[in-house]
Amino acid sequence: MLTTTVVSAALIIAAPPCVNAYITSGLPAHTHRAFLRKLTDDICSQSVGSLSPEEMSTCPMLMSAWASAPEKLNLSSDNGRERALAVEGLLKRMIDERRAGNTKVVAVTEDYNAVMKAWSMSGEGSKAAVRAEQILIQMQDLYAAGDKNVQPNLESFQIVIEAWTRASDEPNAPARAQQILEWMSNTYKSGANDLAKPETQCFIPVLKAWASSRKLEGPIMAEHLIMWMQQLQFQEEIESARPNTLCFNIVMSSWLKSADITSEKRIRQIFEYMESSSKKGNVDIRPDAGSYNIVISSISTAVKKYYDMGGARRADKILARLENAYLNGDEMLRPDSIIYNQVIDYWAKTQSVRGHFMNARDVLDRQIKMFREEKVRKCRPDVTGYTSVIAACASTYGTVKEKRHAFDMAHLTFMESCAEKYTQPNDVTYGVMFKAVGRLLNNSGEQDKYAGTLFKLCCDDGCLGEMAFMRVKAALSKDVYQELTGGKSYEELPEEWKRNVTKRQKKSDVRKNGKNSNQLRP
Repeated sequence: MLTTTVVSAALIIAAPPCVNAYITSGLPAHTHRAFLRKLTDDICSQSVGSLSPEEMSTCPMLMSAWASAPEKLNLSSDNGRERALAVEGLLKRMIDERRAGNTKVVAVTEDYNAVMKAWSMSGEGSKAAVRAEQILIQMQDLYAAGDKNVQPNLESFQIVIEAWTRASDEPNAPARAQQILEWMSNTYKSGANDLAKPETQCFIPVLKAWASSRKLEGPIMAEHLIMWMQQLQFQEEIESARPNTLCFNIVMSSWLKSADITSEKRIRQIFEYMESSSKKGNVDIRPDAGSYNIVISSISTAVKKYYDMGGARRADKILARLENAYLNGDEMLRPDSIIYNQVIDYWAKTQSVRGHFMNARDVLDRQIKMFREEKVRKCRPDVTGYTSVIAACASTYGTVKEKRHAFDMAHLTFMESCAEKYTQPNDVTYGVMFKAVGRLLNNSGEQDKYAGTLFKLCCDDGCLGEMAFMRVKAALSKDVYQELTGGKSYEELPEEWKRNVTKRQKKSDVRKNGKNSNQLRP
């Protein structure tokens, strides 16, 4: 029975469409793996020069199957070495067969690429990258010696570049990946390999490697790489190496991840260069929505750490540029709720600007309009935006009139949050609303009435978090507080009141049938 199965499998593997259907079928991973392991062992264990034509045609497809289906074969990094050795063993068997006089067996570039890909995805880190690099060098040497069948192509170089970017155990992995890129470029320019022409896609993994390296020189190296790409494009006339929007976004994100105090300024300079170049006709580096998001994110440190009064205003102006460009027909600049939430949050933290809560509310109103009137689904408001507006109101200083205005705005925003299922208040929303009651209402009777009603709604929703409990204590008189809580500590309160409390801002359970959504009145 076992013999019949193996013979059938050999016949199946001889036909490419059937092999592909078998590999991608719904059979369990261990069955696929055992199938490939058995065929591989049978081929490699035979004496050199004895392979049949069917077995010879099986080798390349087996190699491709091993290299291309790690998830299907349940080959994680723990046993990725097994896969790589299996593929390399098949290649070695093909080479040995050729040397034994079997002229019908020819190892080609795709076979070598399969071996390098298997090592690259093996999870062996720098060991895998070194082995892949060795194979690539061997391919180029063989090609230079006259073997046209193994000429390294674009994929060959890219596999090795990506292998180095995956080598997390090597501190200098980004530099090693860039060395392969430089060798690739020099090999092409010298005429040693016309298939080694560098393309944008080869630079992107190296850019990402520098951006995520957390090295001090990471942003600078990423910028230098962009400059080299432009040099290849304009001076060497290698158009395929021209940088695109993604490349510049990666460089800006590299600055964003750095701890450099000049990162915001540098990101803004790169962004303005992109805009200027696109206006001059270089559409390849036209800023997209991601570019705008990075620029706005870069302002976070100035607002949250250094309390920069102009940070929120700068972010708001950039957001307005994004909105105007989209409304004028630029589909690449479609805003989303994340970018709106960022700008609202900046205004909420800019307490030194008079009327900052109105600016926060203005951004939310623009987001609502973009969602409802312009039908931009990605702009759907969420509880984070509403909570930030209420927080901006709660932090307002000024006259009694100004505080009353801020409270009315907080109340209106809270009620709107209650009205939509996708913006239902959470424990943080209730917490900042209690803060607004305690800080903005001067009349103790009004505070008790409003906070008491709010407390009941909060408990009904199961959103009484520790912050909300602390704020309600400050907002209520002692008698009312005693009446509502029984003088208990937070830990002693019913768990039902805290059932939807989370450590992060998340939507609480939607109120059933809008219960109590209209009971709250100042």
